[in-house]
Amino acid sequence: MNKKGSVALAVVAVVLALVILAMFLTNIAQRECQNNRDCGDNSYCGTDYECHEFPRQVVVKESNFVPAALIIGAALIVSAYIFRKRNGKINKI
Repeated sequence: MNKKGSVALAVVAVVLALVILAMFLTNIAQRECQNNRDCGDNSYCGTDYECHEFPRQVVVKESNFVPAALIIGAALIVSAYIFRKRNGKINKI
């Protein structure tokens, strides 16, 4: 292989690695926070590395699963009845 070509390829690879490293370090330097301790008492560090204030209201939604449980229970009972019934009579186990 040509020595000049291999040296040029090595130089291009080193320059490209330095550019990528510089971009990475610039990105880290521009972050406002790394964790919640870097922000104030009433804020948190988001995934975009910026401090965000906590929401003023906490919304709690309560769920009622009784109707869904009744529907599933009734479906299980009906399916068990259909499974045991053949030709108009109930089979004994």
